[in-house]
Amino acid sequence: MKPAIYKVMLLAALLAIAAVTLNAQSTGARFTVPFDFVVNGYSLPAGDYFVEGLWWNAVAFHHGKGQANLILMAERGTRTQEVQTKLVFHKYGSQYILAKAELPNTDFSRAFQTTAVSHVIKVAGTAPQASPEIVEIAGK
Repeated sequence: MKPAIYKVMLLAALLAIAAVTLNAQSTGARFTVPFDFVVNGYSLPAGDYFVEGLWWNAVAFHHGKGQANLILMAERGTRTQEVQTKLVFHKYGSQYILAKAELPNTDFSRAFQTTAVSHVIKVAGTAPQASPEIVEIAGK
């Protein structure tokens, strides 16, 4: 009788571990950004990124496959679509500014500062148009 109880308890424990593991869904996605860009005043090079939403309303940018290169606070933004994962950039001339990250398994997007950065770019004379061109990159 005791071996049967131990087997049932072991099976229940293994099922509980599997359920907890499956419930911990990732809030990050991989992106290939083909251009240098600015996010909240920080310049990041073109390349492969893993962008991860953190529970305290921040976003971590992992360049390549290493540790987080940059962790920034973001504001809550609205999602345009629930299923699509993407980065939304504002393009001023040849400058790209990350405006929003829509990451998987989150109820809201993460919005970044664009007004102060775009004002500096316009004053510097590198942006001929008054309104930005919107560029979106889908996640993998």
